[in-house]
This record gives sequence, structure tokens and C-alpha cells, in this order.
Amino acid sequence: MSSPTDSTGYQFVDLSSNPKIAALTQVLRDVSAVKDPAEMLKAFGPWVGQRFPRDAFVSISIRDLPEGSYKITRSISHGPKVSPQPSPSGNPWIDWENLPTHQGGLIGKILKNGEPSVITGLDLTLDKPLFDALGPYAARLKSVTAMPAFDDGQPLNWSLSFHENPNWKDLDTFVAGLLDMNMMGTATRNLVFRKQAETLNEQLMSQFEQIAKIQRQLLPGRSPNLDGFSLATSYLTSNIAGGDYFDYIPLEDDRLGIVIADVSGHGPGAATVMAMLRAILHCYGDTQDSTNLDQRETSDVAEYCNRKLVHANLNGEFATAFFCVLDQNSGELRWTRCGHNPPLIRRHDGSIQTLESAGTLPLGITTEIEFEWDSCVMEPGDTLILYTDGITEASKLRHLSTDSDHDMFGVDRLKDSLHECTGQPQCAIDSIHQALHKFTHRLERDDDQTLVVIQRSVD
Repeated sequence: MSSPTDSTGYQFVDLSSNPKIAALTQVLRDVSAVKDPAEMLKAFGPWVGQRFPRDAFVSISIRDLPEGSYKITRSISHGPKVSPQPSPSGNPWIDWENLPTHQGGLIGKILKNGEPSVITGLDLTLDKPLFDALGPYAARLKSVTAMPAFDDGQPLNWSLSFHENPNWKDLDTFVAGLLDMNMMGTATRNLVFRKQAETLNEQLMSQFEQIAKIQRQLLPGRSPNLDGFSLATSYLTSNIAGGDYFDYIPLEDDRLGIVIADVSGHGPGAATVMAMLRAILHCYGDTQDSTNLDQRETSDVAEYCNRKLVHANLNGEFATAFFCVLDQNSGELRWTRCGHNPPLIRRHDGSIQTLESAGTLPLGITTEIEFEWDSCVMEPGDTLILYTDGITEASKLRHLSTDSDHDMFGVDRLKDSLHECTGQPQCAIDSIHQALHKFTHRLERDDDQTLVVIQRSVD
């Protein structure tokens, strides 16, 4: 059969006449698709049997057993008497605890030697573990090759190939078999680790989902109805559970307390601190000398939350926050900003104002902070935009990044997106999301992204 030649003059050597190459290619293809450790022997076994003929086979494991002890995990007999599998289900990893533990006999001597070996002149009639595994056919087996499969340098698993030939000494075949057995052992071990990792991942995901469910229940179920104002929110986490937090606290005299916060990091740890902050905030009125929360400034609330978080000893965790109180009658907005991104006000004429005043360190770092407050008036048509840094620090896809834009969305792009909307809360959120996607070209997020947008209605 001629070999194909391409336009460059290269000629492919014809390998089709070599059955071993075709067989090995098929084995490697089959093995690459195996996901279950118990299936590895079925996929790899025919190749090993072709390369290393034997009359019976026994596999041994000493993993996590006392010195000198072992378990027979699998046996195959090609003689007139076929014995049952030592592992009832055929999967020793599932049946491990039910498999009997043995000591002594031929296997005990092999384990004590600890090296690959060929042993001739066998008499297995009095070797109970092997006779039980192989049945009466064991009496006809006169030689064995013992091949260790190394795990982290230790011979934790062994493959014993038995022969009726009392003088079996084909060392070239032995070398090939030793290599094959260790390749199969490595592949099987990797699948065991993969199974363990998948099981652990499923357990962790279940825990994350439970945390996320609790966290979602801690957030407002719906936006409050405001007289003369409209409101919309967006809450998107980077993982199943996040560290962003927003909340509304109805106050007397048609006033509404609003908070947006961002715990350092994200994931379950951040979600736990977020739950702590919420609990602290909601306990504020019940733990003060005066329960008249309406007369207290936002700076007092911030001071209280900071003190409780510092005393909780969060080991480096902290939270940025923006506390504000909105008067629905006058449009007055009072706030205290604790390390949080300065909110924006899109005025009715389209100009953008940044609320940078009354700023302090984040919550949970130190009690040696003097908290202040500031205020302004939201006129009809003005829109307040509260956001977390997952918005401004959103990054591009790696292959689209450049040094000129530092790979982050930034405040300037956030402001530009607000010029592209009417100022109505949902329009503002949609415009910001569209600008984010246009910049990042990504649907996934590296950090939580939260938006709270409030507009004072035009009379």
C-alpha cells in the first residue's frame, strides 16, 4: 500500500500493517474516555493481556493497612475453574471495607521483599488466600511475576500474574508488563482522585447554594414604595454567594434609611460577614439608650456598625458602606460614607455630581475613627446611583486588555453610561449593564456587582 504524499513532498510512513500500533491507538483512545476507576481495567486489560499473556491474575493493595497486611482486590483465572471476583460488585473502591484482610503466604513474602520479582516452583495448594481467590486451578499454577505499582514512591498496589509454566523467565515481557501495570495504576489513581474531587466539589457546591439561599432571604424581597420617588435595584454575584449588601429601613416622617455595602472579597466568607453587618444594623435601634432612630444621624449608625465589627475580630475582613437617609417630602439626602465608592447624582439637567464628602475608613478596621455626615437636596428629575466596586473594577477579557485603560471599567465610563439614559432607575441600570458588556465582552463577573438607583419624580 503506497503512502500518501502532499504538495510539499512529505511522505507519511504506512503504519497500518503493524497491528500493535492500531491496537495501542485504540486502547489509548478508549482509556482517555474512561471516567470511572473500576472501568480502567476493562479498558486497559485487553492490551495488557496481549502484551503479557498469563494464566491467572490477582491484584493486591496494602493502602492504609498495617504492615504485612493486604487485601486481594481482584482475581481472574483463565483455567477450567473460573473463580468469583473478591470484590462482590467488581469495584474494589466501593467494596473496600468489606474485603477481607490477609497476612502471610506467598503474597506476604512478596510484600516483604518489596521489589519486582519472578518466582518459580510454586505450590499454592496450602496458600489459603490465593486458593480462595483462584479456586482449585491454583494447584496448576507454578510461577508468578510480581509487579508493584508505585504511588508517591511506595509500592502500595501489586499485580501478580501466574503461569502454569514452572520455569517462566521471559524478562523482556516482564519489563513491558511492569511498565504497563504502572501506567494503568497511574491512570486509575488519577481517576480515583478525580472522583474524590468531584464528590468534594458537589458537597461544596451544595453548601454554597445553601449559603446563597440564606443570603438572598436576607436581602429585601422587593423595593419599597416611595411617595414622589421611583427605585430599581440590580444584584449580581461573582459566585453563588457574594459579599455585596443593600437594604432599606423605613423611618418615621416619610423618611427611608438606605444602605449599600461591600465586604472585602467574595464567596461564602464575604457572605457570612455580610449577614453579620445586616444583623448589626437591624439591631441598632433596640440597643441604643434612645430608640428614636429617626433623630440619630447616619454617622451614629456607621459608628455603631463599625464598633461591633471591630469587636467581632474578623481577622482582616472589612466592609465598605454608604449609609443615607432620604426625606421623601423635602428630597433631602443625608449620608456617611465608609470607604465606599462615592455615589453619583445625575441631576435633572444631565450633569453628574459625585458624593465624595463625609468619608472615612471602611468598617471593621479600627474604632479610632470620627464619623461625619453631609447632605444635599435631590431636586425633581435628579437620580441617585449607589454602586459597588464590582462595577467600576470590572475587567476586560485578557486578550482585549491594554495598558492605556488599565483593564477596568472605571468611574468615567460609569458616568458616560448615565448620559445615555433618561435618568429613570431601570433605564440607568440597563445603560450601565450595556456599557459594562460592551467594555468587558464578558458575561461572568470577577466580583459582585450591585446597583441601587433612585429618582425623584418630576412634579
